[in-house]
Amino acid sequence: MSDDIKTRIIAAARALYFERGPEAVTMRASAERVGVTATALYRHFADKDALLKEVVGEGSRLLGSHLFRALEAPSPLERLRATALAYLDFALAQPQAYRALFEPGPGDGEESAVHRQRGAVSRFLRDRVRDAMDAGVIAEGDPDGAALTLWSLLHGLASLHQAGITRVEWLRERALTHLIEGIRMPEASAPSR
Repeated sequence: MSDDIKTRIIAAARALYFERGPEAVTMRASAERVGVTATALYRHFADKDALLKEVVGEGSRLLGSHLFRALEAPSPLERLRATALAYLDFALAQPQAYRALFEPGPGDGEESAVHRQRGAVSRFLRDRVRDAMDAGVIAEGDPDGAALTLWSLLHGLASLHQAGITRVEWLRERALTHLIEGIRMPEASAPSR
């Protein structure tokens, strides 16, 4: 029964977050949505920040599950492309969770779950870029800079889509093709591996 209440509390807080932003998530408002007293929430969460961390944490887990599926692709270049597509798929499928991960909110300091998630995304992208560089299928260079460029493109596409400026479904293949083809090694000069 306790887990059921905790799940309902998280769902209520998530709904408030998605409807009106992090400021709307209060212990009282979450309790009202669940139909319990605010005091009851403190049995499950120390404070509002703990509740918010749980709400954002779910988005982190969802993004991670999308990205890790990209590792099933057979080659470094395909894993890089699959990672980029998985990132965009997450942003399209879970727009509210995506915004929660990348919009500043309370408790968003260097030790926060959101900050750690952003670091994990950066490392995941960098590792895919480094794998492709090591395989000789994209130009050698700075994997951190290339990953940041890729992330900027992906985040920009997702943001443009969410703002209603363009449709990512239509643009994603074209944008990724332009980026990856721009850094891809010509077949003749790529080392065989």
